[in-house]
Amino acid sequence: MFEHKVVPVRATGVAPEAVAETIERELAVLAPDRWELQMIQPVIYNSSTTGYLLLILRRPVEAVAGQ
Repeated sequence: MFEHKVVPVRATGVAPEAVAETIERELAVLAPDRWELQMIQPVIYNSSTTGYLLLILRRPVEAVAGQ
């Protein structure tokens, strides 16, 4: 079994390099607690703009019990 976590990352009006840096920073903060990236889902709030990327992470339930 897995526990899941969703982290939003703003993408509209932000340079791709800055979005990548934000994603790297978020993953680095969560890695020590055994969170791993499962997928990235864009959130589209109108017909042409992606407002946010959702980082969908998971970790084994055993990781929570072992803390």
